[in-house]
Amino acid sequence: MVLSFAMTSLTGCGSKVDDTDKNVDSNVDNNASDEPVYGGEITVAFQSAPENFDPDHSSSDWVVTAVTNHVYEGLFEFNANNEAVPQLAESYTVVDDGKTYDIVLRKGVKFQDGDELKAEDVKASMDRWFEVNPAGIAIAKDLISVDIINDYEISVKFSKVYAPFINILASPVSRQKMLVKKKEIIDKFGSSIITEHIGTGPFYFDEIAMGQKVVLKKYEEYSPVDSTSSGLAGKRVAYLDKVTIEFVPEESVRVAGLESEQFSFVDEVSNDRYDELVQFPKVSPTVCNFGTMGIVAFNCGKEPFEDVNLRRAVAYAINPTEMATAQVGDSKLWSVEDGSWFKKGTIWYDETAGDGIYNNQDIEKAKDYVKNSNYNGEPIIILGTKADLFTSSGALVLQSQLKEIGLNVEVELYDKSTYFDYLKAGKWDINISRWSDMNPDPQVFEPWTGTNGWITNWNDADSKKMDEIFDRMVCEMDYDKRYEIVKEFYDEFWKSVPYIKVFNDKRVYGINDSLKGYAGYGQPYFWNVWVSK
Repeated sequence: MVLSFAMTSLTGCGSKVDDTDKNVDSNVDNNASDEPVYGGEITVAFQSAPENFDPDHSSSDWVVTAVTNHVYEGLFEFNANNEAVPQLAESYTVVDDGKTYDIVLRKGVKFQDGDELKAEDVKASMDRWFEVNPAGIAIAKDLISVDIINDYEISVKFSKVYAPFINILASPVSRQKMLVKKKEIIDKFGSSIITEHIGTGPFYFDEIAMGQKVVLKKYEEYSPVDSTSSGLAGKRVAYLDKVTIEFVPEESVRVAGLESEQFSFVDEVSNDRYDELVQFPKVSPTVCNFGTMGIVAFNCGKEPFEDVNLRRAVAYAINPTEMATAQVGDSKLWSVEDGSWFKKGTIWYDETAGDGIYNNQDIEKAKDYVKNSNYNGEPIIILGTKADLFTSSGALVLQSQLKEIGLNVEVELYDKSTYFDYLKAGKWDINISRWSDMNPDPQVFEPWTGTNGWITNWNDADSKKMDEIFDRMVCEMDYDKRYEIVKEFYDEFWKSVPYIKVFNDKRVYGINDSLKGYAGYGQPYFWNVWVSK
């Protein structure tokens, strides 16, 4: 039996439009009709520099995923219809009533040192994923074994039915996907941060200058899967010889570099600069239909937000429209919809999620919840980073909103390295964040939302209720029955509010018109693109 919980939604990225209404949901490639050209190189600018390039061990920074997707591949990848399909895998079967997954590998796939991918590499990668990666750790408690059947087949056995396993293996969300690495590299680094990278992807790391840039070069012996490119799945063709990714935190520098043609692509352009990019003669601003969600997360593992009453107070104090306006800008590029964690049109969407609390600012009710909490006026720290206007602007607006209900709130903004150090050390009460809305399955919320979740440190009777919901969700192979459990998740989530979805928004990128074939899927990638001569 092969199980796939498919999702339908808009895909890809839109491009420059001629009218002032800016049809931001258009769904086209950047001049994809032009004939592909081999050769050439590009320099692109990303806003954020990650702390490392170990996709299992990094922070939740999406840049790590965007970069390493060029170097590594998963057994399965999500296509543009949000279906997890084989990539390094040839096929898979589910046996033993959903407790065992037998995965057959493609033959002839080469690592970037010329060695062939074998089952021992997949087993080593998967064992490490279960040990280090938050998504893998959440699954590991139900794992019996990962066994090598032969050089091209493995068997993954669970103690109970594990319905969403393939979807989670392929998750495009940062720090979730199981990317295949060489066994000898894993043997060398173990669970420590990997600093030597040998993948199977179309590009390899030629240079890594931490905090400054990475240089990716074409891997000439790359072994693409024989299927149509779609989303992150299918054939990946390295038309370009070299891609240099520079990390440029200043938006004005990124935009100026795009206008001067220093950069062929820039990410994280403020949405309110869309109209400015439209006026550039050789630039197409591109809006990704897969965007992000503005998040307010609580440190539920310590006072004062271990108290659910204070978390509810914040939920009723928040004005999502004010926060979205400050953090995003142009109202065409954000929306305040409902409390569902999945987009309208997907199979896990629930229009009733969050009814009564999401987008329902009620200052008096918020003050009542403060009175019923154990809060005694101690300082509440909103943690953010100076490098990100989205975060810093949101922190300042939220501070103002929470002062209105009597909370003593301080905003602390740090450089990115210090920010992540404080986040890991628990030196925060509220964290303003931005999450992808490309969630592959409701089960991916377990490592964030259950007991001792890596985002919230939540551990009380309510988190145990959430654990029980996830335990039932993971075992249900029938979609209709599983959807009812997902609705229970929504209900319990919005009662307990370990974190809050504030709004949805879309990412704006800038692309030089000489770069052809770009069709990003939530995160930028530069296979299947070329430079016109």
